[in-house]
Amino acid sequence: MALENFSLIDKINKIKSEPKEVLPLVVIILTLVFLGYKQLYAPKVVELNKELKKLKGLQGQLGQIQSASQNVDEISLNIEEQKLKFEKAKGLCYKKSEMTAFLRRIRELATHAKIDIKSINPQPLTKLMVGEIETEQLAVTFGFSGDLVKLGVFLRMLELEEKITFTNLPKLVPNNNGTFEFNISPVTVLISDDLSLGQKPGGEDFGEDFEEYE
Repeated sequence: MALENFSLIDKINKIKSEPKEVLPLVVIILTLVFLGYKQLYAPKVVELNKELKKLKGLQGQLGQIQSASQNVDEISLNIEEQKLKFEKAKGLCYKKSEMTAFLRRIRELATHAKIDIKSINPQPLTKLMVGEIETEQLAVTFGFSGDLVKLGVFLRMLELEEKITFTNLPKLVPNNNGTFEFNISPVTVLISDDLSLGQKPGGEDFGEDFEEYE
């Protein structure tokens, strides 16, 4: 081929004697440079473009992973918040095993209000759905005899109880002595001892041991 018989030194010596040969030499040099570019640089550009495409793909995957990670963090945080709210709600209720504790607490409050209680009678349990959780209402009844001061003190104590405790009063009518006599029935909410987040517990009956508490 022509390039195999080409001698750059001979060409330069010829240019010295014949300046008009400069232009063909420039063309030859540019041709050599272009061939070197195609053989050395152009493949690197192709390889570089491939690597850039891979990098873009990895960036997209990384973005998806980061987004998923953020979602997981948000879900975890939400679960922890729900657990805290659930535990706080549980703390407002008596457990099924704490029924007698509620009876004792009512007697204590009545004593502080200077109300004489002879006996406290538990009433049948009634089921109560709180959202999707099945709970039970426990009411206990005792006879009240006293003035509005004693009654007001007792009701205020019920209101300040940490655990859910309330009552419905009948129409208040004093007797001839100016005192009030009627049955009062404080109520609380019972939950299963093993209640956990997402569980729907069933209720149980009192049994014969809770017919009357003295």
